[in-house]
Amino acid sequence: MQVLAIVALGVVGAVTYGILQDLVTAHVCLEYFSVFHGTPEGGPVAQALHWGVVATWWVGLPLGWVLALAARVGPWPKRTWR
Repeated sequence: MQVLAIVALGVVGAVTYGILQDLVTAHVCLEYFSVFHGTPEGGPVAQALHWGVVATWWVGLPLGWVLALAARVGPWPKRTWR
């Protein structure tokens, strides 16, 4: 159960970073989303939420697995998600 919590934490952390990054990008230059990602629908916040999740969840998944492996495998004390 701790392994899945650590993986989920990695995904949530990556997605949070992606949303924050895209919020800044969407407010500075919304054209980036309209030219490279299709038609903007719903304004800059909606674009940032959508692309922040789509572009980063897959980065957080292997990151979470690596973190879980490092935290739970080996002779050292086992770490929890906290």
